[in-house]
Amino acid sequence: MPASTLIASKAVWYRRPWFLIALVIVIAIAVSVISDLPHAVTRTEDASQQNGTITLINNDIAPCVYALHESFLIYNRLRAGTLTPGDVQMSSSLLNQDQASCTLATGPIYDLATNIQPVDTAAGKKIDAMYAVVITWITNDAKDAIFDVAMAVRQPTNQKWVHDLTLRQRYLTQDRARINTLVAEASHLLGITLKSVKVPQLAPLLGT
Repeated sequence: MPASTLIASKAVWYRRPWFLIALVIVIAIAVSVISDLPHAVTRTEDASQQNGTITLINNDIAPCVYALHESFLIYNRLRAGTLTPGDVQMSSSLLNQDQASCTLATGPIYDLATNIQPVDTAAGKKIDAMYAVVITWITNDAKDAIFDVAMAVRQPTNQKWVHDLTLRQRYLTQDRARINTLVAEASHLLGITLKSVKVPQLAPLLGT
């Protein structure tokens, strides 16, 4: 083989398909590795991520919060004597739906329990703890309070449900306070006021 031909052959080896394919693979792997390397999360990024988690929580709990408000309204009207027999019958059906709104059987609450993962930073640990309390507030406190209201509608003279509702109100208030405290602690760590979790301060129930 002439020397000039040999030199030309060596000069174009990097143009061959096998080399180009290998080069693309190596670059793709390098980019993937670099992107997976841990990096310091800035305070702004951290705050944005925690607010994003709170937004997801608020979206998922909204139907249950509405249901709880509705159940308390029904109970107070019952105790005030402003429900007609027709209202009582309709309320029983509404309360069944309201209770279901606070269970894992509904899409939003299932999503709340399974598809939210707070970022693992110091502030994120506070938000993760808050998230656990929110689930308790929804699937225990709120759901059980609605159940007690439903039973009070069916058995208006049974004082057991009044007693139970007194306890439920206490749990709702205590867990709400814990939720707000954890968000405040996360805010303090970040030096910024995070969004509020929309677990409301509920109107007191008549007779409890």
